[in-house]
Amino acid sequence: MTQTNQDADAAAKPKHAGKFKWLAIVFFVVLAGVAVMNLPRGFSDDLSLVGKGKAAIVLVRDKNAVQSFDLLEVMNGLRDKYSGQVEFLLTDFNTPPGRAFMAANEATRVTLVLFDAGGKKVKILYPPQTAESLQNEIDGLLKANPQRTSDGTTSHSAMSPENSGQAAGYSHSTRLSKDDSQVAGYGRAPG
Repeated sequence: MTQTNQDADAAAKPKHAGKFKWLAIVFFVVLAGVAVMNLPRGFSDDLSLVGKGKAAIVLVRDKNAVQSFDLLEVMNGLRDKYSGQVEFLLTDFNTPPGRAFMAANEATRVTLVLFDAGGKKVKILYPPQTAESLQNEIDGLLKANPQRTSDGTTSHSAMSPENSGQAAGYSHSTRLSKDDSQVAGYGRAPG
């Protein structure tokens, strides 16, 4: 091989290596962008918001469970409708705050825990949940429990306490597993 050929080969290698380097950088930038886009937007992990005058729904999630992503998608679809009325919160089951929350509320991983405006746990929901079933639960929660208004007063529902749970549809839209039904304080789930 002549010196000219060797010089040409040496000059070609850095160009090829430079292209590969730029391709790798672009790939990782795109990958990071996709990861950021898949992060939940507008969901807080500040569990101190429970009981601060708005109803709250806390998703106890497991990042490795498909059901968590399904519940997150359902919550995300309803978030705008209940803006200002309901706090949509997240906690990860595998973190110290998540484990403490689960222990304090008798929740399991991949569940939705509903709280009234005063911070009282109302119900635990298990997957699968649809937008319609969660909307029914939220509507029932808002009708059955008083909400604090911006002027500091409390608005009450016209529903009587005796039938508020039935009118809210609590018995038909909650899906419990056989193992979790006793934890949630309910009788055995059908089927």
